[in-house]
Amino acid sequence: MNEVIGPNVGAGDADAARRKRVRRSAAWGGVAGAAGVVPVAINATEFWPWWLNLVFCLFVGGAGAFTGAVTGRREGRKSEVRRDTLEAGERQLGQYRVRIVPEGAQAPAPFKEDDYTSYSLTTTTHRLQLWEFGYVPQWSHPWRDLHLALEDHVVVITGPQGLLGRFILGRNVVPNELVLVADRLRARAPRHSAAPESGEY
Repeated sequence: MNEVIGPNVGAGDADAARRKRVRRSAAWGGVAGAAGVVPVAINATEFWPWWLNLVFCLFVGGAGAFTGAVTGRREGRKSEVRRDTLEAGERQLGQYRVRIVPEGAQAPAPFKEDDYTSYSLTTTTHRLQLWEFGYVPQWSHPWRDLHLALEDHVVVITGPQGLLGRFILGRNVVPNELVLVADRLRARAPRHSAAPESGEY
């Protein structure tokens, strides 16, 4: 999601665009859900009569499409909540699923891609945000106020008031990536901004 928020977009146009994006997320989710289960169903019914195979595949494909559409719609709505926090001209750059490591605790190993975690860090052109469940904001700080460092594979984030959190990322993400992104964006950030300071929500 790299769309720029325009300052002159009317409320009606913005609502229509929001609904369109949510519908698009639901549609793509439905397609992905059906595409994921139909091949499995075909292989599982290889030796069935053709008509029974067809009925079963239609049923499984429909169920997969419905589940995928519901999931896509839910994720689309979460995306809109995050999008509503962006300022004019601000873009979302990426999102990292993370787990919080309590201060003083030994860091666990990076988690697998399909392991559950309710927290994520979102990078934008202006700031870094921590979300729970993808739509409940925890904090948001401009890049110029943040410092990211590594302790082994743990990303340590500090802000104006001190430690904001210690995080581990998934196995498919190199922690250095987030630190390098932060350094690059902090170097571009203005030292003073007319916009109000961001902080705890």
